[in-house]
Amino acid sequence: MIEFIYVLAGILAVIFGFYLGRGTYNQSVEEVEARMGKGKPRRAKRHFMWLNYMRPEDRASKRRRRE
Repeated sequence: MIEFIYVLAGILAVIFGFYLGRGTYNQSVEEVEARMGKGKPRRAKRHFMWLNYMRPEDRASKRRRRE
């Protein structure tokens, strides 16, 4: 009998979680697109450091793969 209560409580918890997790979308498609921007990923900035002189040069295959 106890196992039945545990199973029932688990099922009710899952249903309650679905109920709390359902969302309502108040924004239009145009508003969402305006907030998301152009959709292009930002490029990482390459900063020069004096420690770069001490590092060995990359192999040609690595340089080609980076771009």
